[in-house]
Amino acid sequence: MTQRRRVLFAGGTAAVLLAGTMASGGAAAGTSVTIADKGFTESFIVTQAYAQALKAKGYKVKVKSLASTAIADAALRKGSIDLYPDYTTTLLVDVLKSKKPPKAVVNQVKAIRKGYAKRKLVVLNAAPFNNDNEVACTKAAVDQYKLTTLSSLAAAAPNLVYSANPEHTKRADGLPLLQSAYGINFKSVIQVDIGLRYKPVEDGQAQCVYAFGTDPKIASNKLVVLKDDKGQFQGAAYQGIPVVSAAYLKTAPVGFRATINRVSALLTSDAIRAMNAQVDLDKEDPEDVAAAFLKKNGLAK
Repeated sequence: MTQRRRVLFAGGTAAVLLAGTMASGGAAAGTSVTIADKGFTESFIVTQAYAQALKAKGYKVKVKSLASTAIADAALRKGSIDLYPDYTTTLLVDVLKSKKPPKAVVNQVKAIRKGYAKRKLVVLNAAPFNNDNEVACTKAAVDQYKLTTLSSLAAAAPNLVYSANPEHTKRADGLPLLQSAYGINFKSVIQVDIGLRYKPVEDGQAQCVYAFGTDPKIASNKLVVLKDDKGQFQGAAYQGIPVVSAAYLKTAPVGFRATINRVSALLTSDAIRAMNAQVDLDKEDPEDVAAAFLKKNGLAK
């Protein structure tokens, strides 16, 4: 039976309902699983990727749309959902209340697993994509000044214009850090609302922009993200990570964990940026975008 998708908008929040399932045989045929997203583009896409990969294995999948980590966490502990995708530092700070989360992802995951074991929850492998602080520059500037890292930007910065929101120019972990830790002092800084950061670049007024790791406009504007070679600007990682009920995982078919981990491994920052752009900029359906991604990588037909 073909999957149908309805998107209901209520107060600006999209509620995604999946009607129908597609059994494809195998050990997981007939096994039910309920997955939740957190109500925004990136979460829609990642949730759909997990859901459709499981459907291809014969699972009966239901997808719910929830509004926040707090709501998803409560639903998971109550047993009304079995899995949802979140972010490493979000789990440490918002759920486990860590005041100084580790920066390295391997240490973040260890800390989460330890804290979540007490809550009867499990996190599987973290995905490679990271929704953290970035500096992205036009390909023309990158080629002209041979930019690869934030440190390499220091020599070229006096010739370049930077676009950023006002808060970033004052925060200790923002532009002041780029100046003190990397020696980056731009020719000038165009200050705009956070939602308009890319407009000066699109208008040809700026060559670099304060970006978030998975901003879709990085891809749509063909910008290049500079590597944080000193590891100070990006700070703690916000890598995608799926959270699962320990009770569900205990009874799930053997291939459940492997399927989720295989999907996660494919979710690089470049892949997520491109898919976010398809949804936010090209107005494609998250379900279709996720389906094409899985088909391309051999995880769905």
